[in-house]
Amino acid sequence: MSVQRIVRIALLSAILYVCKVSLEWLPNVELVTLLVILYALTIGLDALYVTLIFNIIELIQWGFGTWWIAYLYIWPLFVIISLLLKKVIKEEFIIWAVLSGCFGLVFGALCSSVYLFIDPKYAWTYFIAGLPWDAWHAISNFIIMLLAGKPLYLLLKKTTSR
Repeated sequence: MSVQRIVRIALLSAILYVCKVSLEWLPNVELVTLLVILYALTIGLDALYVTLIFNIIELIQWGFGTWWIAYLYIWPLFVIISLLLKKVIKEEFIIWAVLSGCFGLVFGALCSSVYLFIDPKYAWTYFIAGLPWDAWHAISNFIIMLLAGKPLYLLLKKTTSR
């Protein structure tokens, strides 16, 4: 792995983490979904490294919890989904906004799946109780991608080109 590639991954990981922390005061309003999509579109599979580093930093900050197990598969899964859809959706940011919103809506279900192995009733309750938050997550993800997706994509495309 080249030094340039390592630095790019480290820098984008730091940006992802700082953006997440900067909006923690707003419930379920985040830039992580936006950036994970844009990273997948601009740096491809290296976005998986970014999500891994992000997850490790989150573990260091918050400690271990079931939420962290969910993060270990949610963010890489979203990178893979974005990469698979990249050739179909291309630079249609209204569609990326819809996808981003849908991801916000199912985020709680993906998090609650960790609890299926412990107690399926608890997993269901966790999911149902979180639906209002997931709806807000979906709306905010949609709006953020709609407003910031294309300009940030063009900037990242220019600055991350090899």
